[in-house]
Amino acid sequence: MKNSSIAHRLKLKKRTPLLAFLLIVIMSFLAGVYRDRVGAFVLNRVSVFAPQSADAVSVRTLKTMLKNKNRALSGAEGFTFINVHVPYEGEIADTDTFVAFDKMIEQSAFLPKDKTTPIILYCKTGRMSAEAVQTMRKLGYTNVRHVAGGMDAWRAMGQKTLDLSIIEETVLPKTGATLPVSWGDIGPKLVEAGVIDLSKFRQAVKLTPDQEKILTEGSDENIRIDSANGQFIVDVLWALGLAQQSVVYTEGPMGKEEKANAGNFASTGGWTLARGDAMQYLNRFEFIKLTEEQQKQVGEIAQNVYRPCCGNSTWFPDCNHGMAALAAIEMMVAAGVPEKEIYKGILALNSFWFSDTYLTTATYFARQGIAWNDVDAKEILNEKYSSGRGAMEIAKKVGPLPWRPNPSRGGCGA
Repeated sequence: MKNSSIAHRLKLKKRTPLLAFLLIVIMSFLAGVYRDRVGAFVLNRVSVFAPQSADAVSVRTLKTMLKNKNRALSGAEGFTFINVHVPYEGEIADTDTFVAFDKMIEQSAFLPKDKTTPIILYCKTGRMSAEAVQTMRKLGYTNVRHVAGGMDAWRAMGQKTLDLSIIEETVLPKTGATLPVSWGDIGPKLVEAGVIDLSKFRQAVKLTPDQEKILTEGSDENIRIDSANGQFIVDVLWALGLAQQSVVYTEGPMGKEEKANAGNFASTGGWTLARGDAMQYLNRFEFIKLTEEQQKQVGEIAQNVYRPCCGNSTWFPDCNHGMAALAAIEMMVAAGVPEKEIYKGILALNSFWFSDTYLTTATYFARQGIAWNDVDAKEILNEKYSSGRGAMEIAKKVGPLPWRPNPSRGGCGA
C-alpha cells in the first residue's frame, strides 16, 4: 500500500511540469482572446468611480451635470456636450453636436466660437476623446475635458445610449410617403395645355410605366413620393404650380413688388419643359377649382411653408420647390384635407427633396428627447427650421450626421 502511494506521487510529480505548461498556455490564450473585454470591463468599473481631473470627468459626475443642465438650475454648470467617436456607435442623450475626433481641425466650424466655453467630449471608451482634448487645447480651447471610459462606462453604470441612425427610416421611410390626394387627370391636362411638353419631359426624366400613365391617362392613385421618384414629383407639381390660377400670383410678391421681374426667377425662367415660353402659362389655368375662401387658405398656408434652398416662403415661389409645394397645397385645400394633414404632406415632400436638412432637424429634436413623429409639421415648415438660414443654424448646432458620411443636396432645376 505504501509502495503504491509512493508510485502515485511520483507519477504526479512527473506530470506537474506538463500540467503547469498546459495551464500557462490556456491562460495565455484566454488572455489574448479576451484581453480587450477584460480590459474594458476593468476600465469601465474604474471609470464609473474615477475622480474628476483636469482632463476627465467620471460618468457619475456627468450624470449630475446633465441633470442640472436639463433642469436649467440656477447656477448650474452649462457646457457643450460633443460626441467625437468614429465610426458612429450611438450617443448619450442630450448631446449637443458631433465632431469626429480625428477631424477636429477640419470640422472646427461646429465647435463653440468662444474658446472659454466649458466643453465635455466623449467617445466609446475614452481613448478618442482623450486625444481630442489635446487637439482642442492646441486650437486654443481652455476649458475642455472628456468622459472617462466613454459610452462603455456610461452603459456599465446602467445608463442607456441612443442610436440616431434609425431616424432615417422615420424621416425617409423606404415605402415612401403618400399624400391624401390623387393625381386625377392633372397630368393629361398639363400636357394638353402645353405646360408640359411630353417629349422634353421624357428626355429630362426617365419615366416608369406608372409615371407615363400619370401624364398620359391620369391616375386615381394617391400621390406618393420616395427616394427614387423625387424628381418626377417635383417636376409635375412645379408645372401645376406655375400654371394654376392662384392668390399667390395676384396678392403675393410675384403679383406685386416683383411683378416686373416675374419671368426672371428659377421657377419661371427655369421651367424649360413646356411648349414655348414658360411665362405664357403663369397663373393662367383653373386646373383645380378653388373658392375664394379656399384661395385665402392657400395663401395663409403658403406664407408659413419655407424650403431650405432659399429664404422665401411659398408665398413667394421663386424656385421649383416653392411652386411644387404651392401646387400640393392647392390640391389638398381643394380636396378638403384638414390643415394639419396638409402641413404633414408638405413636410413629407420637403423631407424627400431636402433629405439631409430634415434628417438634421430630426436629430436636433431627438437629442432633446422629442421623436420626429411627435413634432408639429407646421412648426418645422416655418422660417426657424425650413428656410435656408434657419436650416443652416440648426445644422451648425447638430454638426455632421455621423451615420451619413455622403450627404445629398436638393437642387433647383428641371
